[in-house]
Amino acid sequence: MSCRCLSTNKADGHGRWAFKWVIQMQANQIIFVRKQWIAFAFTMMAAMSGSAALNAQESRNEAKSPSDEIQLPDIGIRMTPGLLKAISNRFAVEMKSNLDLDDQQTTDIEGIITQHLGKLANDNAVVGRDAIEKMMETMILNDGRFPKEEAVKFAKSIKPLLPAVRQYFTDTSTEIGKKLNFQQRLKFSAQMGAVMSGFSVFEQRMAKWEDGKVNDNANPFWDGNNNESENAGEPVDPNEHPDHRRARQDVERWVDWELRIDDQWDDYLKKASSFYEFDDAQKSSGENVMKQCKDRAALIKTPEWREKAKQNRIAKRLARRAGNDMGEGPIAFALDREYNKLRQPLQDLDAEFKRRVDELPTSKQRQAAKQKVRKFLAERHVRSTAMKKSK
Repeated sequence: MSCRCLSTNKADGHGRWAFKWVIQMQANQIIFVRKQWIAFAFTMMAAMSGSAALNAQESRNEAKSPSDEIQLPDIGIRMTPGLLKAISNRFAVEMKSNLDLDDQQTTDIEGIITQHLGKLANDNAVVGRDAIEKMMETMILNDGRFPKEEAVKFAKSIKPLLPAVRQYFTDTSTEIGKKLNFQQRLKFSAQMGAVMSGFSVFEQRMAKWEDGKVNDNANPFWDGNNNESENAGEPVDPNEHPDHRRARQDVERWVDWELRIDDQWDDYLKKASSFYEFDDAQKSSGENVMKQCKDRAALIKTPEWREKAKQNRIAKRLARRAGNDMGEGPIAFALDREYNKLRQPLQDLDAEFKRRVDELPTSKQRQAAKQKVRKFLAERHVRSTAMKKSK
C-alpha cells in the first residue's frame, strides 16, 4: 500500500500527526473486545505532535507570557509512511487474532487502514494540529483536566474534525467488511457498533461542552461519575480549601467506578456461559447466583461505606500531591491499608461469585473448555498448567 499521500516536508509535517487521538479511537476497537467498554483515554500510542511556533501561539490571541517570547521550532514528529504502516500493521494483527483472519485478509485490511488513516491525517492536518496542541497544553498544565473555560474552547476547536472521524470509521468498516466471511462480519459489526456508540458519546459530550455544560475539572474522554451536567454549575464553597476541592472533584469522577466491582458480574457470567457452553438450566442457576451476590453487595455498599471510601481517597490524593514523606510514607501506607480493608468484603464476594459460577459446568463441559484452552495455547507454542487444578 502506497503512502505517498503523506507529506514528508518537515515544515508542515507535524500537522500530519496532530490528530493522534483518532488512533486511540481505532485502538478502542481492540480494547472493547477485551473489556467491553470504551474509555477514550488519551494515550501515547502515537507520537507527540510538534511544538507550535510563536506565530501559532499568537494566532490564538492568548495573553503574552515569558514563554511566548521563546522561539520554538515549527517542526515536530511527522506522520511518516513508516509510522503509518506500523500503526496499521498493529491494528491488522490484533484483528487477525480476534476475528481469525487468514494472511491475505490481514494484508488487505492493513492496506485499508493505511489508506484511510493517511487520508484522514492529510485532510485534517492544520485544524487537528491546533486542537491537539491546545489539549496538550491544557491537560499538562491542569493535571490531565480541563477548566471550564478551556473545555468550551477545546470543544469548539475539535468540532470541525468530528464529521471526518465518523466518515473514517464508516469507510474503513465498510471496506473491511467486504474482506470478511459471514461469521467474521457478524463479530466485526458488533465490535464496530460499540466503537461508534462510544464515538457518539464523545460527540454528545463535546456538544455539551460547547454549550458550557461542563464542570471545572473535566476530561474529554471520561465522564467519571456521569454527573457532568449537574456539576457544571456547582457553586464554589468559600470554606472549602482549593486543594480539597480539586482532590474531591478528581476522586468523585472515578471512585464509584472503582467500587462497582459487582457491575462486572453480568459480563463475567455471559463469558462463562459462552466458555463452558451452559444450557438454559445452568444459565438460570448462574443468574440466581449473581442475584444473591448482588443483593449481598448492596448491603456492603451503604452510603456510609461509600463516603468513607471517598474521604479516604481524597486524603490519599492530597497526601500524594504534598510529596515528600506525605506522598509515599507511612501516611500513604495507612490510607491504602484502610481503603483495602473497606474493599475487602466486596472483593471476597467477587471471588465467591466467580467460584460459584465456575462450579456450574459438568465434567464434560469443563473438559471441553480445557481442551479449547490447551489447543489455543499449543498453537502458539505455550505449555500451561492454568486449568490442571480445575475440578
